[in-house]
Amino acid sequence: MGIANTSCIGYCGAAVSGNCYSAHSNPACDNAACCTAVCAADPFCCDTQWDVTCAQFAGFTCQGSPGTCGVTQASCFKAHAQGACDDVSCCTAVCAVDPSCCSQSWDSICVTIATQTCVPGCAPAVEPGSVVETEGCDERANDPCYAATAGIPQSLPINTQMRGTLGRPPSSTNGLDVDVFRVTIPDPDGDGLARVTLEFSSSPQAWAALVPDGTCIPMSASLLHLASNFCVVSSSAAQCIPPGTYSLVVSGGTYPAFGGSDITCIAGNAYTAKVVVAQNCTPCTATAPSCYLPHESAGCNSPACCSAVCANDAFCCEQVWDATCVEAAVAGCLNGAPPYDACSGAAPIAVGTLTLNTGRSQNELPQPSNCGAGAAFARDVWCTYVSDRTGSMELRTCGSWFDTVIAIYTGPCSAPTQVACNDNFTGCPGVGSSKVTFTVQCGQQYFFRVGPKSGQGGDVAITLVAGQSTPCPNCPEDLNNSGSVDSLDIAFLLNAWGTAAGDLTGDGTTSSPDMAVLLNAWGPCN
Repeated sequence: MGIANTSCIGYCGAAVSGNCYSAHSNPACDNAACCTAVCAADPFCCDTQWDVTCAQFAGFTCQGSPGTCGVTQASCFKAHAQGACDDVSCCTAVCAVDPSCCSQSWDSICVTIATQTCVPGCAPAVEPGSVVETEGCDERANDPCYAATAGIPQSLPINTQMRGTLGRPPSSTNGLDVDVFRVTIPDPDGDGLARVTLEFSSSPQAWAALVPDGTCIPMSASLLHLASNFCVVSSSAAQCIPPGTYSLVVSGGTYPAFGGSDITCIAGNAYTAKVVVAQNCTPCTATAPSCYLPHESAGCNSPACCSAVCANDAFCCEQVWDATCVEAAVAGCLNGAPPYDACSGAAPIAVGTLTLNTGRSQNELPQPSNCGAGAAFARDVWCTYVSDRTGSMELRTCGSWFDTVIAIYTGPCSAPTQVACNDNFTGCPGVGSSKVTFTVQCGQQYFFRVGPKSGQGGDVAITLVAGQSTPCPNCPEDLNNSGSVDSLDIAFLLNAWGTAAGDLTGDGTTSSPDMAVLLNAWGPCN
């Protein structure tokens, strides 16, 4: 076995074949299982040469073992099966970019990152629109107290990257360079808080901290701080703080100690810093999106419901209000069925969009027929339309976040007649969204039944589209929009007697003058 390991170059598993995670001129590599797996996908690696592609594929395919920075005794500049490497600073920087370099194997990609990152004088990435520190590295002009005890902090706009330098002037006996920037954090939404994140990248070992503005505030009072080295961008966890004026302090060394007296005044000893401010600190506000509709932001528009949901699932207020949050809101915040749960309580709809909530609703009718395989309501809500048009119209739930079914009926709620229905409509965006085309007549009342195929659902946008229809003839005396003033309108007016429903004279009451107006308009509408 020892002879094979040292002599059988080009065979899978032979040590002499070379590291699986590094490119070499001969085929195969030293780990038999890894070699076999790679060559099964790319025979070139065992037939001709173990090139860069083979080495990278090994990094993705072959299961390495996790390691710890500084504990793994292998060079950061050579690929190896175990994760991590021997240089703690370099290893930490690389694994911040690619965590698999510590959790799996230190492959050729990790080596590439190390050669680009772990070198003296690396340059932090510069963003478009960044501003430059006005103090040179051989000056002490922006630190009022931490090291030079002189100067005025430079203003740094929020959400704007600052490019600065650290260094000891060649002729200076003061070896410390501390930069201070003044940052004003606004509160446009007026909730008394702003969500702040600190981003920092530095070539030399350095740190940045955000402290309240004032006279020489100690670092123990910092609200946010973080360190960086080898130009890897570090980002703090977001924190909600009161609006106002703050100081961003940048120094060499290890937080909270001011250091870096050995940092020389050269262009390579650079850093970037940015204070990122957002305004979503109070997710449970009336201006947030609906509690019954998934959305990419945290929180929802009912403070009581939002707080109750987030008490059990903090993710809903810290990250995203997803479908799980909606389900919790439906289960915990809705008290009984909605008023439009029954056909008799159908919500009026006109051409346009009406949003209803299906949560806690029940089924009132048997399942629709001729609607496609599997089309069934788990629950339903209702809206109604008295047609003021004639021709072809559309009803749809396109864009719905849950699988919907829709059905259309005429006739009384006690014995409705199905006109049309749809389950999933091809080309209608959304999760199982529906769309149906149906014919309307002037004055005819239609009932629209909408609901989820499963689960509770939540908010659903129901859109009525005019389609290929035209408006009915316009005459106010045609109380039932039939296109003609006739005995049915007299019946309508008599049923509305004493109320405002049949008022044609504008006096606010349906009475004999209104009957006279109706009779004078007898016949087809013009």
